[in-house]
Amino acid sequence: MLKYLKIALLSATFIACASTTATIDLAKVDQELKSTGLVGEIHGASQDADLFVLTVRDPNNFFVNVQLPLTTEDTEIMTRLKATKRHQYFTVKGELIDNKAPIKHIKVTSLELKKDYKSELDQNPHQYKSDINELRTKSEFIGRIHAQAQDGKMLVMEYKDRIIPVLVTEPPTQALVKTFYRGDLVKIRYMLRNEPDRPLHIALERQRNLGNKILPIELIDSLVRSHGQTIEKTGYLVKFPKSPQISFNIYALLQEDSERTNIQYTLVNFENPELFKAVREKLEKAWNDNQKNIHNERNKLVNRSVKITAKGESNMVDQGQANPQILIQNIDDLKIEIQ
Repeated sequence: MLKYLKIALLSATFIACASTTATIDLAKVDQELKSTGLVGEIHGASQDADLFVLTVRDPNNFFVNVQLPLTTEDTEIMTRLKATKRHQYFTVKGELIDNKAPIKHIKVTSLELKKDYKSELDQNPHQYKSDINELRTKSEFIGRIHAQAQDGKMLVMEYKDRIIPVLVTEPPTQALVKTFYRGDLVKIRYMLRNEPDRPLHIALERQRNLGNKILPIELIDSLVRSHGQTIEKTGYLVKFPKSPQISFNIYALLQEDSERTNIQYTLVNFENPELFKAVREKLEKAWNDNQKNIHNERNKLVNRSVKITAKGESNMVDQGQANPQILIQNIDDLKIEIQ
């Protein structure tokens, strides 16, 4: 865990320890929603899919947080939700509702911007390439795990460039889902949920409908299997612009496959600050010198003018780790090819 956390500790913002088992008090959250208002940060917003998620953090510990989907019956508030973007802070009023989902949802009655956020991503907003309604005509797909929560009862999948909530109803399947890591490549078999129809929700197929030889979810590629081993990867240069969580730009390489899923490996060194700085400077120069083919791909910028080959130690130590990492040991292990 230490190596993973050090990237956060490089930012003066982060002073908390992630080993805590503390959780957010949802009763207090509900009380604030009904009174003074709850302050939270937009984790993600998919406007055309009506999918909006708020992060609520412990003010004394950055790593203690919960993600709560936002919903509303007010058309004016829905219009305002559709204008939200990642890392904006809002004061939200409303209430937690019991809609039989494993994760509590907030029914929003008031939404006020508290702190705006501007980044390079605003200059060229992401345009979704896939149609979420494709899933209405399918019963299975291959994608990457974005998150799992509530002891495996809730799964969030990446389908092409979309984020899809998936309900997991059966205890044996929930136990299996709990073992997976963010970024793992899996094949899921699913059924459509009748409610709600927006945003589109699906559920893993029940085992009894598949028989004994087919599972509702199957692991294709595990990121943690290579942890601690020397790996070499090649892909397009990725930039995660500095944000409220990270005080400088982070670079990565993007690998894509035939299923149009992708995984990005952040390129870091935690033990040697000077080498880490040299890595960032080398990649930043390549980025700045080659600007002809840069695209906003949801939460990151991808430069398809620059290909990176990186060798180092694979680092994947936490199930919720945002990205696998390649720990660069030598600046010469980082090679750049201009397309």
